[in-house]
Amino acid sequence: MLLTKALDGVPRKIVSLNPSITEYLFVLGAGDRVVASDVWSYRPREAMKTMKIGSFTAADIESIRRLGPDLIILAYPVQKHLVDSLSMIAPVLAIPMPTNLNAIASAFEMVGNLLDMDNEAARVINTYMDALKESAVSVDNVLVVLSLGDFVIPCESSYIASALNRVGLRYARGLKCVELITNRDGMLGVVDRVNPGLIIYEGKTKEYRPQEFNWVNKPVLYTPNDTLAHYGPSLPLDIQLLTNALMRKESFVKNTSSILRPSLSDPWYRVYL
Repeated sequence: MLLTKALDGVPRKIVSLNPSITEYLFVLGAGDRVVASDVWSYRPREAMKTMKIGSFTAADIESIRRLGPDLIILAYPVQKHLVDSLSMIAPVLAIPMPTNLNAIASAFEMVGNLLDMDNEAARVINTYMDALKESAVSVDNVLVVLSLGDFVIPCESSYIASALNRVGLRYARGLKCVELITNRDGMLGVVDRVNPGLIIYEGKTKEYRPQEFNWVNKPVLYTPNDTLAHYGPSLPLDIQLLTNALMRKESFVKNTSSILRPSLSDPWYRVYL
């Protein structure tokens, strides 16, 4: 993690361009410090009320300047092109895409430390890890495919693989760190090479659309978009829904956080609060 310069006291006005960290800030109890966020920061529902100052890859620099934040949080490397310009406004905390659950815990811990909320951070981290418990299902050689314009395949050195391994869905090994596949032939080549026992396919929309991937002749479990692609506090809860769907032999994971867009007052977050 990169903090571009020293903080001048405990941050009270935060701009978060990292949706996973935005959710964490609200669950941590620091949501009232978030003065702006990106359009993908819709977890929890309260975050949707914050000023929206960009997408996941772009930001309205002048609007951020007018807000006068004392901390800006980015996702790295996808937002590295914003670091220099935003560092002229306030200290920037650039958080790398986590490679495993320990990296998520480290990011949560550092943010909690910067906000002088160490005890609260420890509580959230412990709950997060406890929620990723061994499930009643066990599957070998699991492959995840995210539809993010191209097909994106996380490797074994990813937080997705780390989380699935923890609950008994053992992730495929031997993949590049991230594989980008642009067409069906390329995807079928990867599937033939890996020969997965299960593919978890995260689709383009929040609806169940098997036509997006039913040309692959392997067992497939479909999830709505922005489910596994999000590592905030909702991830362990969404993975519980995923394992439950597998136990019930369902083809689609229903009512994930990206569908429900829950409020902090909803039962969804009860485990954390």
